[in-house]
This record gives sequence, C-alpha cells and structure tokens, in this order.
Amino acid sequence: MSPAIEFDLRTPELSFLSSGGARVSRTIHPSGLRILTEEVPGAHSTSLGFWIAVGSRDEDDVAYGSTHFLEHLLFKGTSTRSALDIAIAFDSVGGEHNALTAKEHTCYYAKVQDTDVNMAIDVLADMIVDSVIDPHEFEVERQVILEELAMADDDPSDVAHERIAELVLGDHALGRPIGGNPETIKASERASVLRHYDTYYRAHELVVSAAGSLKHADIVACVLSALGRSGWNLADASAPAARRAVDGVAVADTPRSRVITRPLEQAVVALATPGLRATDERRHVMSVLSSCLGGGMSSRLFQEIREKRGLAYSV
Repeated sequence: MSPAIEFDLRTPELSFLSSGGARVSRTIHPSGLRILTEEVPGAHSTSLGFWIAVGSRDEDDVAYGSTHFLEHLLFKGTSTRSALDIAIAFDSVGGEHNALTAKEHTCYYAKVQDTDVNMAIDVLADMIVDSVIDPHEFEVERQVILEELAMADDDPSDVAHERIAELVLGDHALGRPIGGNPETIKASERASVLRHYDTYYRAHELVVSAAGSLKHADIVACVLSALGRSGWNLADASAPAARRAVDGVAVADTPRSRVITRPLEQAVVALATPGLRATDERRHVMSVLSSCLGGGMSSRLFQEIREKRGLAYSV
C-alpha cells in the first residue's frame, strides 16, 4: 500500500502518484481559482467539471430556486454563442455535456475525446463567465422548470425524499427541494437571479476538475486563457461570498411522520435519523455502516425485505 500523502490545503502547487498509477495534481491560482487534474494512463477521453461553490443551501427566501434556475439559463447562450451553438459544439464531436445543482454546489460538466478538450473548456468557461441571461429565454426556461418540478412531483420516490428532508431540517434551506417550488419559480425575477450570478460566479468560488488523457500544465493554461478571454478578471482575489451558517439548523430530535396519500399501486417508505457531521472523524465508519445496512444487494435490509420476505422490489 502506498504511504499516505500529507499536504496543506493552502499549498499552491501539489502533485503525487495515486495507488493506481495516475498522477494527481492541483494548482491554486492567486485569484482563488482551483484546478485539479488526474492523468489517467491509457485513456483517450477526458472528463471535465466546472464546480461553483453555491447550492440551494445558500439561498434566502427571496432567492429560493435561483441556483437551479441559473444552471438552466447558462445553457441559453452567451454574447458569442447561441444555445444551439453550445449544443452543436459538443454534439458535433460526439461529446457529452450537462449540469447539476445540489444543495452545496453547482457543476457544469463534459466528456470529450482528448483532441477536443480545449474546445470543451472554452465553451464551459464561456457559459459560466459570459452568459447573457436573455429576458425572453428567462421566461421560456421558467416554464421548463415548472414542468421539471411537476415531473418530480409525479415521482413518489422524489416526493418521499423531499418531504423527509423537510421533516428533519425544517425551514432551513438544506431542508427544501433544490429546484424551488412552483410558487417561488412563478415569482422569480430576472434581477434576483442576476444578483445570484454576480455574487457566486467568481474565480474564488470555482473549482475546475479534469480526469483522463491530459497534462496538468496544459489544462491550467487552457482554463486560465478561456476564463480570461471570456471576461473574468483573474487578478481579483476578493474574499469568497459568505455561506449561510449550518450550525443553526434545528434538526428534529423527536419522532415525526408525514403520510402523503395518492392513487398509486405502491407505497414509498423513507426513514431518517440524525447522523454525523461531514467533519466528524467517525464519518467513514458511518459510511461503512450505511453500506452494510442498505448499500447493495448483500445489505441487511435488501436481504431481509426483498430476498427473504418479497415485500419490495428496491431498497
């Protein structure tokens, strides 16, 4: 087994070989931008991720739903590329691109052949830095998101997981659905979403990751060039935006339940209990315990509920 790698998170340059032989490197730019790569021997493609340190947990009541709304809007065009141009750039080379919004981050990602990495970086950087957020597209996308929320509301599993988060975390942003709700999306204003964009889409909030057929120095040079060309001031080393405190979350400490009745053929049951903080040294033990209880086909719950009793298809 390879010896553990020890390093300071503030170290500007870092590089080491992983146990599998891949070289992992990191560069922290003076602006706060972080670039991480993994050079995978034998790979002929590259996966890229542009990760912004903003999620639904950072939203107040006025901005509720803005993070996910903004993720949609960044695909709708920049000052030099239309929405169709962005789609064609990846489709024409057989690449993939998409995005996701989570409670603590937003990610724009792509997978392309190694010969198309520079193009992918250029397009993703352009989307993040120079999106127009056209008023007409804003209204069109509002309807798209309302349809997405309706689709999630039609999925009993999604509903069960969203409602149990609300029961456990209450009114805190961490307990609310990531995409907002129909009322907040209908009330969303372009100016509010633009403020969200201006606050969080900054170099010091961005992590760029790449893995596959690549050279770290080439990725760093391409990312810096693309971001600068798209309009970011990489000399700006201002402090990151303040995140909403999590310490104040009132996690439910008494049993609570909620039953949602709908005309379905099956029932979805979800249980939750307070766990450990992400910084707790015992978190890895909890991860193993979670896997043993319900993490796979050999887990205790899967074997008991499905294999032995035949009570459910999925656990």
